Amino acid sequence: MTSFLNSYSGQGDCAFCKYLSGSEPCAFVTRGGQVAAFMNRAQYERGAVLLVPNRHLETILDLDEGLMRDLYVEAQRLAFGMIAAFGAVGLNMFQNNGVQAGQTIPHCHLHLVPRYPDSDSRRIFREEDYPHASMDELEARAAELRAVLE
Repeated sequence: MTSFLNSYSGQGDCAFCKYLSGSEPCAFVTRGGQVAAFMNRAQYERGAVLLVPNRHLETILDLDEGLMRDLYVEAQRLAFGMIAAFGAVGLNMFQNNGVQAGQTIPHCHLHLVPRYPDSDSRRIFREEDYPHASMDELEARAAELRAVLE
């Protein structure tokens, strides 16, 4: 439906599909029937998470009403978890659709970024501005968040 938004060769190259299939390592927080959440390798703030549909859909325009509901219900649950696990006092949620809108991975995803008392509320999140965290660090944060969600 939205291939006009992305210049992309297909699902086989999708990093998120590789995480979901288990062919690439990933620190999952949750995996439900419709959506999965995992730690963002670029930890803009401690505990930053990406929430994705389990099937390859490029943008929010490709989601049906039920999947949209599942995505945002899980986003709210994760937000409560971030408050409990990490002591977050705020949360940024953002989502880009299409290359011209800044979407770098053409698999629909919602960024959930916990904010803290010392967070700079004007800080713009660009992946290239942040080093990737180690898998050990990501797994530890995912475990912290899972512990309060269960």
